[in-house]
Amino acid sequence: MDKPTLTASEIGMLWTQYIQNSMTHQILRYFHTTVEDHEINNLIEKSLQIVDQVKHRIESIFHLEMLPIPIGFSESDVNERAPRLFTDHLMLSFMETMGKTSTLAYSASQGSSTRQDIRTFFTETLSNYSALLNDIINTSLSKGMFVRPPSITKPKEVEFINDKSYFSNGLNPFRKRTLNAVEILHLFENLKSNSIGKIICTGFAQTTDNKEVKKFFIKGKETGEKHVNIFIETLTKSDVASPTSPDVGVTDSTTRVFSDKLMMFLKSVLSATGQGNYSTASTASMRYDLIALYQKLSLEVASYAKDGLDIMLKHQWLEEPPQSSDRKKIISKQT
Repeated sequence: MDKPTLTASEIGMLWTQYIQNSMTHQILRYFHTTVEDHEINNLIEKSLQIVDQVKHRIESIFHLEMLPIPIGFSESDVNERAPRLFTDHLMLSFMETMGKTSTLAYSASQGSSTRQDIRTFFTETLSNYSALLNDIINTSLSKGMFVRPPSITKPKEVEFINDKSYFSNGLNPFRKRTLNAVEILHLFENLKSNSIGKIICTGFAQTTDNKEVKKFFIKGKETGEKHVNIFIETLTKSDVASPTSPDVGVTDSTTRVFSDKLMMFLKSVLSATGQGNYSTASTASMRYDLIALYQKLSLEVASYAKDGLDIMLKHQWLEEPPQSSDRKKIISKQT
């Protein structure tokens, strides 16, 4: 029995995962040559195995379906001989961030797929990334590198919201309601992801020789730092401690490691993830001032992402995703 034709959703998901995996593969190759810790290196090797499996599986599907295989990224996009740029802790934190992003992405891919073989592929990949993420967190915990979320006093009983002031109280500059556990969760996770993004921008800014790209990453560093400080201040005002992460950083190397194309694409992925996180946090927050804050910060990220998109378009660094046929164009040609 012939398999049904791939749907637009399935093609779009496979295409996106292929491009992003080809990028991740080059980053992990560089990590593999510069990492010092043996256990973290083992996790990098596990990550590389999963990325390779995904790459070959999607290539096989595209061959069978007679679809063009995306160019993505290759060995020419990374200088493996470049000196060490990031600390081992940053590498581990980066893999944790990408692990979280991957589990969300493959879960969405599984839910958006119809054909059984494609669903099976996404299900297996989701399971592999979920297991890898657990290994990363366990290793980070055992080494004292994992940044734990803040703690709060345990509630003694169940309480109900009595009136609208629970939501609007945050607008009062003199007496704001303290943060609830869900709001703390999102503030912390966004603080954590912006901290990683800021460090990555720092490393990219000091290793590119393209003035336009350098300026873009400097702005990204400053924006990330601004958002981190806002989240710290918001937590502090509710007497919630903001955990810090030691030894997550960049060396003083200025030797180019990655191509501008790869660095810009990675930042576009991180920006899109950040916007998604802010949208989720805005929906989950119950204080009106937090909702307004996330919407404002999301606009800043969107504006920054557009600047990046303009640079990528200018240099023709963006591959075009598969798209539906332009019927008007076909009809006009026929006429």
